[in-house]
Amino acid sequence: MSFLSIPQVSLADVWAEREALAKIKSELSALEALVMTAKMKSNSEDRTTFDYEVLLADLRKVQSGISHHLTVPMEPVVPSSIDALSSYYTEHQK
Repeated sequence: MSFLSIPQVSLADVWAEREALAKIKSELSALEALVMTAKMKSNSEDRTTFDYEVLLADLRKVQSGISHHLTVPMEPVVPSSIDALSSYYTEHQK
């Protein structure tokens, strides 16, 4: 009977993963707001500056990748195809 629960556990793992990715995406949005705050507080006249635009672009790329993964429909698991056995084992010569 325990083998019947395996697909359900697998499916639960998929949904748990999707939920975790959605949370990461949400956290990245919050992080983006923090980066914008830091950017506003930065001084462009400093000898060394941080490139906030590059950081923001990277954050947006990660968010976009997660969004794409979450919007792609989950494809059902299709068992591998098995070639049917032949029922014709006798050859006839003419």
